[in-house]
Amino acid sequence: MFLGLIVFAILAAVAMTIALRAVRSLVRRLTGRDKEPEDKKDKKSSSKEEKKPSEGESKKEAKSAEAKPAPEEEEEAQETIPEETGNRYAMAVRVGIFEAFSPEESDFKIDEKALADECVQGSSLSYLEYNNRELAGDDFLGFNLIVEEGSRMVLTYGGSAVASMTVIERQSTAIINGETVSGTMPGYRINTFPPELKPGMVVGDLERMLEAAEHIRGLQGDPVLVSRAMSTFFTEPENIARLKGSIDRKIQSKESVNKSIEASRKQAQKGPGKQSGHRQSHK
Repeated sequence: MFLGLIVFAILAAVAMTIALRAVRSLVRRLTGRDKEPEDKKDKKSSSKEEKKPSEGESKKEAKSAEAKPAPEEEEEAQETIPEETGNRYAMAVRVGIFEAFSPEESDFKIDEKALADECVQGSSLSYLEYNNRELAGDDFLGFNLIVEEGSRMVLTYGGSAVASMTVIERQSTAIINGETVSGTMPGYRINTFPPELKPGMVVGDLERMLEAAEHIRGLQGDPVLVSRAMSTFFTEPENIARLKGSIDRKIQSKESVNKSIEASRKQAQKGPGKQSGHRQSHK
């Protein structure tokens, strides 16, 4: 019996040793999967930090990507001049300032009142707008008219002359009582100018200037037709809409100031003595 107890104790000790070894092996396996050595973890984490950009860099890259358009978008954003328009512009620059003279028999007169009536009746302009058209200024991208009674008419675009018609004295000869007599007579010099390109203009602006100059050049110096052409380009519906948008608020402010000045002038004419007497009569 004593021998049996010894054998049992030996077997129990062996079994416990085997069990402890199995547990340790299992623990090592688990810790080996879930936990790496510190030096390996440090290396991996540092490599990840090197690859991953900072939050600020990410935002900068995102903004630059949004701000910079794709090559296709850049090409679309830049308006290209059609080949035909480019050729016409190049030709206008080569021609330079074109000049023609009216026929000797013309009796046309530059009449500012008649021109105002023609422009107002042929468009949605009011006389107040026509008479204040110069308020548009040189930054107005549209046609405008400069008229000097009896002497000059100029069609402008963006403040630059497109065409002009000026009264001149021309040499003339006449046969009176069988004799040739020399003298002078009034006539007109008609000029057209190459388009002047300015910031803010688009292809449509260039085409409108070219069209006006080319049309007036084809009128062979007839002052009646030139004057009518100038007023027609000026009173085009699109041009009048642009002009109204440019000057109407300015006219409104100008009229308000004029009204205030007129009221102050009338008040000054009454004088302080009259005002005080008027007040005393009511006491």
